[in-house]
Amino acid sequence: MKLSDVIAIVAAAIALIALFIGIYAAYVTERVATSGFQSAEKVKADTASFLAALRGIMIKAALYTQQNPSTRDDEKKPDYIDIKPEKAVIQTFLNSPTAIAYYVFVAEKSKKAREAGKAGEDWRVFFLRIADLLRTDNTYSCGLQAARIEKLFDTVSDDDIESMSSHLEDLVGSVKGMLRDRQDDVLMNVFVDKLDKGPDLNDFEGFVDFLRARGVNDPEVDLFWSSAHGDLAVAKDALKRGAKVNVTDGQIIARYPQLWEEFKKRPSVQAGSAGKTK
Repeated sequence: MKLSDVIAIVAAAIALIALFIGIYAAYVTERVATSGFQSAEKVKADTASFLAALRGIMIKAALYTQQNPSTRDDEKKPDYIDIKPEKAVIQTFLNSPTAIAYYVFVAEKSKKAREAGKAGEDWRVFFLRIADLLRTDNTYSCGLQAARIEKLFDTVSDDDIESMSSHLEDLVGSVKGMLRDRQDDVLMNVFVDKLDKGPDLNDFEGFVDFLRARGVNDPEVDLFWSSAHGDLAVAKDALKRGAKVNVTDGQIIARYPQLWEEFKKRPSVQAGSAGKTK
């Protein structure tokens, strides 16, 4: 074979490789420009920022525990630990389009948990925990709350991120999905149910009575009951059993979603009364 023939073959191979590289580059450029790719990257970026803010709060909370308890909450001190920047990032996440994708994701998680008979699906209170963290002033408490939220992501897979990115890409479909799956989001369903049947401030008090009548052994439920009925002995006993005074009615409802649904279906509740159990 002549040298000229070898050079021609090499030149042809180089041209073919260049053609493949050009086609691949065009494919990558086109893919990066698609809304699907950008949506996926947006979910990943927002999630990364959110997790970084949680971790920042946890680190600062650890440092906070090492400071002088009598001065560590004084914002005028030069070594004051400020977690407002991290909270601002979390607030931004809560108001972002990515949060819509997470709302749909949480509803799907809740639906699967309900169908499998798992009443304690932790993701159901994801957004409630975020709101609770944002309203809390104590740095150490914020660190604990941040850790609880971060732990939820132990169960998040690559497929979950891709699924959420698809929700963000189809925003109209996501909104429709939120409305369709609202029945599987216990907390949101509580508010919508209130609108449907009109406000009834006695509902939760009646639910607490209902839980105790069903034999639910929960110190926080007993604490709510003692507050409504003025029973100091029950309150003291609940606190001895570890009841936390900062637990909200929404958290109790989220803790017993199936019983809450059963309680709402009682005729007395549907008629607008509390339906208290004697």
